[in-house]
Amino acid sequence: MKRMNLEHKKYDAILVAGEGESSYKVVNQHKAFLRIEGQCIINYVVSALQKAESVENIYIVGLRDKLTATLEEAGIDLNFPKPIVVVQQKENLYENIWHTFLKSLALDEGSPELERTEIQDRAVLIVPCDAPLITAHEIEYFLAQCDPENYDQMLGLVSSKNLEHFYPQNGAPGVKMAYLHLNEGSYRLNNLHLVKPLRMLNRQYIKDVYQYRYQRNIKNVLPFAFKLIGKDRLERFRYYIGLEMCLLASALGFPRWVDFFRQWVPWSGMEQCLSNILKTRFMGLETPFPGAALDIDNNQDYDTISLRFREWKDYLQSLEKKFPLPPGRRLEAGVAPSGRA
Repeated sequence: MKRMNLEHKKYDAILVAGEGESSYKVVNQHKAFLRIEGQCIINYVVSALQKAESVENIYIVGLRDKLTATLEEAGIDLNFPKPIVVVQQKENLYENIWHTFLKSLALDEGSPELERTEIQDRAVLIVPCDAPLITAHEIEYFLAQCDPENYDQMLGLVSSKNLEHFYPQNGAPGVKMAYLHLNEGSYRLNNLHLVKPLRMLNRQYIKDVYQYRYQRNIKNVLPFAFKLIGKDRLERFRYYIGLEMCLLASALGFPRWVDFFRQWVPWSGMEQCLSNILKTRFMGLETPFPGAALDIDNNQDYDTISLRFREWKDYLQSLEKKFPLPPGRRLEAGVAPSGRA
């Protein structure tokens, strides 16, 4: 794990809650508006962002009228303790993030101001809308690890060991998700990104990654890999194949094959490969907090997290004592949702 960054910067946060025909729904509705203990999931995320001292302004992108009504119903003040700006969604995830970033700058696409160094170096925190167990402590801890002086895209990862507590066990239901199997271990993306959009010169590739994120058809998987990794160095094609083979071996219950193929995918190699593909400086960060990684992907996950929500919240709070924030960092009081949502 990399050393904590003690320099305390503040960042705007973009909470992505867009929905469209291709949006994945749970219980026939958008995940942001599912309810747990009377609250819409997005309200829990907003509350965590309000309490994280390193978050300055909060931008929420999605269906503006629906989001605004949901926040108002929950008693969330759009001006206190932090400004909340609700942005009307665009066509896809990439455009939602890009245009919301421009709005945070109060600039239009093509503006000459975008060429200024201080604007180019502007980083924003990207946060998911479907992680009800996310905490302010986890957000602050992640940002403390980030190194924006030397990297342009920082992505959090949680080891499989730190997610074992949430597995089904002793007759109780649990959640077990797919992992990214690297040579150093198995990890789950924690869905927190600190990104400098203007320093990702191939940021349009994010569109392709989003389009193929659930792709399992080998006829499409291989051309997609060539499209992206072929633009890098051909020998790194084995990283992509290694990741896909690990996923397949894990799904089939062949741990020895997972261990074999994971050797093709070193952590540092993946970082360099992604840096080259996106023409940026990419950094993967291991964090001990799994709350943001426990997003809701299906009906079963929703039922399980709803059932064990309070128990798991208490467990995550116990981790905060084990992994305290570094000196000089703290949480703000924030305003919890009123419970009317």
